[in-house]
Amino acid sequence: MNLEKKFLKATSDFNLISPGDNLLIAFSTGVDSSVLLHLVLKFKKYLNIKEIAVAYFNHSIRKQSDEEELFVKELSKNLGIKAFTKKKDLLSYAKENKLSIEEAGRNLRYKFFTEILHKKGFNKLATAHHLSDLAETMVLWFIQGSKNGLKGFKPKEGNIIRPMVYITKDEIYEYAYKNKIRFFEDITNKDETILRNKVRRSIIPLLKEINPSLENSLFNLSSFLNIDERFFDNLIKEYESLYKSKFLNLKKLSDLDKAIIYRIIDKWLLENYSIKISYKQLFEVLKLLEKNKNWQIELKKGFILKKEYDFLYIESNYNKPISYEYKLYPNSEIYIKEANLIITSTIENFSNVDKLKYAKNKVCFEYIPQMEEGFIVRNRKNGDRFIPFGKSSEKKLKDVFINLKIPKSERDKVPLILFQDKILWIVGFYRSAFYPIKESSKKIICFTLKEVKGANN
Repeated sequence: MNLEKKFLKATSDFNLISPGDNLLIAFSTGVDSSVLLHLVLKFKKYLNIKEIAVAYFNHSIRKQSDEEELFVKELSKNLGIKAFTKKKDLLSYAKENKLSIEEAGRNLRYKFFTEILHKKGFNKLATAHHLSDLAETMVLWFIQGSKNGLKGFKPKEGNIIRPMVYITKDEIYEYAYKNKIRFFEDITNKDETILRNKVRRSIIPLLKEINPSLENSLFNLSSFLNIDERFFDNLIKEYESLYKSKFLNLKKLSDLDKAIIYRIIDKWLLENYSIKISYKQLFEVLKLLEKNKNWQIELKKGFILKKEYDFLYIESNYNKPISYEYKLYPNSEIYIKEANLIITSTIENFSNVDKLKYAKNKVCFEYIPQMEEGFIVRNRKNGDRFIPFGKSSEKKLKDVFINLKIPKSERDKVPLILFQDKILWIVGFYRSAFYPIKESSKKIICFTLKEVKGANN
């Protein structure tokens, strides 16, 4: 099958181009993107593409970059298509943001491409990633031990399409020379101190001596790995309520397979704390979870992963201790922003103890006239003591928190409702022995707790 047929087959197999698409080409002036532009223009009518344009990002890293940018502008003018260009000092950006040159370049390019897509009415970005690129990517990540990277890239990811995914680098060069397509060679591609170049120029050729169909074999492997990963991604969506919480409830993970557990932990860390840990650390966490005790490990500077009781959470050196205090009057409500909770107090007439029902989010006490003065709602202080319901002796609040298995980092957030310096309720956890409701009680005051959904912790 020749190159053009492979191009058209990929667009069809993966539904990459639809009638009426406005296509932006990520153009580098290299042989890959130059051949891609040629193919898209040649089959524009056949594929019913509405508009084609090119986007070139000048990294200011090579001497020929300015010459390439000028070439892009002249080429697009001759072809009658739009060209979007941008210039930025890549080395300075990488240094300022503490990124590798490759990572910094990718960030800047895709930010630029995304801006054009949104502002100029293009609905798809076509990149020149090809079959040999896929093989290099998979071998590169295999060497570095990345399971996620080993999947390689997909022919279609969101609005990014890769119509050359069936085509090898050798086929691209051959097609470019045959069709007299002008392109620029990036001299940095020969620098084997760059790992990707070493993989491309030294490791892949050795592997192809063993398996001449290496690229196709790796494409098949990538396809199946992506199918498997899509299955697991859909599966862990069932546990969204777990990994959307700042505290990961380990009890609800205990019956799950490790293949699910590590994915939930990985997603939980990324979504709640923007932390991506290595597979080595993830494997260490799995082993520690097998031990029935509290533990902690440093994930990265300033961030400690802790297991306390049945919960995992992150403790950061950047988290400052909080202190808060509110006034709550009868028949009113307050919002505790530090805990993302609304507490409502209501005075109710009372007649039957047997019908009184308690819940985690509601408690009631006998009402006395002095309570018109209101209640204090605050978090814990040193020296706080508490008399649990049904008991007569005081306990240190710290010991009560320990018995309730409230993680240390969460204890400062827990509201306490006090009347005349006595703790009536550890909100959401435990009521006190003060002001119990009796058969003779005429009025009661009830406190109701409501969590504010979607608020930041």
